[in-house]
Amino acid sequence: MIKFLVFSDLHYDEVGDADKRIEELLSSARKRELDFIVSLGDLCNPISGNKKVLERFNSLGIPFYTVIGNHETDNCKLSEILDFFSLKNPYYSVVCNGYKLIFLNTCYLRNDEKEEVYYKRNFKCNSAVYPIVPAEEIRWLQEELSEGMKCIIFSHHSFINDFPKRGINNREEIRKNFVKKQVLLCVNGHDHGDAYSFVDGISYLTINSANYAWLGNQIASSEVLQEKYSYLHGMLQYKQAMSAYIKIDDSEIRICGMDGEYLSVTPDDIELHDYRWNGVSVKPQISSHLIKL
Repeated sequence: MIKFLVFSDLHYDEVGDADKRIEELLSSARKRELDFIVSLGDLCNPISGNKKVLERFNSLGIPFYTVIGNHETDNCKLSEILDFFSLKNPYYSVVCNGYKLIFLNTCYLRNDEKEEVYYKRNFKCNSAVYPIVPAEEIRWLQEELSEGMKCIIFSHHSFINDFPKRGINNREEIRKNFVKKQVLLCVNGHDHGDAYSFVDGISYLTINSANYAWLGNQIASSEVLQEKYSYLHGMLQYKQAMSAYIKIDDSEIRICGMDGEYLSVTPDDIELHDYRWNGVSVKPQISSHLIKL
């Protein structure tokens, strides 16, 4: 059995209440006996002044694992990101209680058939195909999966979201390597929303942001909305720091999510009445699920 807390997209540097949100996450973690905690990317700017963020999560006394998010790459090179997180490689695996935890780096693009690391938002180049998992990492993943252990795969971008330029571009090629009853669960962040899919016997879970739904495009689509809500910078904050508690054993996967509220402005206020954005629900929640194995 493994038990862990997972959250995503804290975006520590973007809001004034990020320290309070960290404390909420730590409080949720302290209430349970956990084997580890996972951040699914976009945690904070990987600069020396933010080492305090890592120190707070490490204070739990259990392993704290992370994947690299696209906003970690906005101003820092991959070598700087690895140094900040004390990682030897941008993708890695660990074994916990007989389960293999695979942490991927999906922050790559293909430009003129050349694979490149995200850096300073080069993925916004018109000719770029993104996000992708590069060939070298796919070969590594195939080797990891060949050992036949039960696996949980963590990534920043989704293996299932078909919305343009949201899910991993070469996801179908990679998913061919996934075998049901071996790959038990794939967990991602990035989409700032809530989603769950069960495809070919494998569960895919998108974890909502610990901070906000980003709906800048919706606001920018109307002069009236832009004038009224420009101060939000596209961020509709949740009141609570979203996280999920997940327990996996031989018989089931139990995902314990949470329900929350918007801090002030809601999607209804900006005329997004279906509460969906980029292929996911932007309701302030992480849905709970019980999956029998």
